[in-house]
Amino acid sequence: MKKLSNCLFVFLLVAVLVFAEMAPSAAVTVQAATKTIKVEGKYYQSDARKMKKMVNDFRTGDDAWYYAKNGSDEVVYVEGLGKLKYDYELEKIAMQRAAEIYVSFSHTRPNGKDCFSLFPSGYMGMGENIAMGTSRIMSTNDAFILWQETDEPYSGQGHRRNMLYEGFTCIGIACFEIDGDKYWVQEFGTPKSSTKKTKACNKKKTVKVEVLSD
Repeated sequence: MKKLSNCLFVFLLVAVLVFAEMAPSAAVTVQAATKTIKVEGKYYQSDARKMKKMVNDFRTGDDAWYYAKNGSDEVVYVEGLGKLKYDYELEKIAMQRAAEIYVSFSHTRPNGKDCFSLFPSGYMGMGENIAMGTSRIMSTNDAFILWQETDEPYSGQGHRRNMLYEGFTCIGIACFEIDGDKYWVQEFGTPKSSTKKTKACNKKKTVKVEVLSD
């Protein structure tokens, strides 16, 4: 981000969850009232899918490192990372999330649920990177470089560590343009990987988004 002009409008957020065995809760959950709105924008899924190679080249190249957690300039190299498979189920989730972060740029969905509530069963580890910025500076390469966070300290390299996490086996990516901005999403998972390829969506679509009524 330091290489971009100060006038550019860019946001980034990262989330990661690796499941551990948890005891059931006795608390009663009250379902909040929601309503459905429609969001119209254009998907650029052919561009989004090109990022898989960028991520895999990153994971298997000499730049697979991040700064140590102690806040120093010590570098931690990540070796032996496998290439991520493209998961078309995760792509569908990423496409939905790309429309949702237009409504609320957060890992909490507009309906109040966390971002991983979209994941079906079969994923033991999950991660999400999101970014938004003006269309003129948020190409596939721009978004990838932002998520690399090469010049950031450990505390600012959460997106980088998601892309370099050895536990993830698959990825799905989406790009959604609306009102002159592009919304990018990477969804990571392990171990499930859907290999049934779908046609890339490169057109305008109206997406239903569930939001809290209040």
